[in-house]
Amino acid sequence: MSPTSSDGWLDVARERASDADVLLSGRQRSAGSVYLAGYAIECSLKAFLQRRGMPFPTAGGAGHDLRGLWLQSGFRLGDLSDASGAKTFFIKDWSTDLRYEVAPSLPCSAPELVGGARQLSGWIQTQIRRQRSPRR
Repeated sequence: MSPTSSDGWLDVARERASDADVLLSGRQRSAGSVYLAGYAIECSLKAFLQRRGMPFPTAGGAGHDLRGLWLQSGFRLGDLSDASGAKTFFIKDWSTDLRYEVAPSLPCSAPELVGGARQLSGWIQTQIRRQRSPRR
């Protein structure tokens, strides 16, 4: 069952990020860690949208479309400041199709991509915290 609160989505995001780290530590060339890191970003974006009271897809292709969720959140690709492409990959190219890949063609190494996903999820979660803070 999908989470029903922003905090619930954040809990899942942290779990998927942890899963990606564990898989990466044992298999640095596996696409699995990059696949799971994408889910951490997806759940972070859904937490953001939930916090703002905005509806979002939770199933099917649209529910996993990171670019669509990113744009729906009101973010721009320019918000990423990503020279290596390790964060941009997730918004532009990540797909659940990675689950079928044995040796995918990736723009960076799996450790770089998982690190980029960690930074991206952290940035999104910072945006959520900013929404919680009262304006002065």
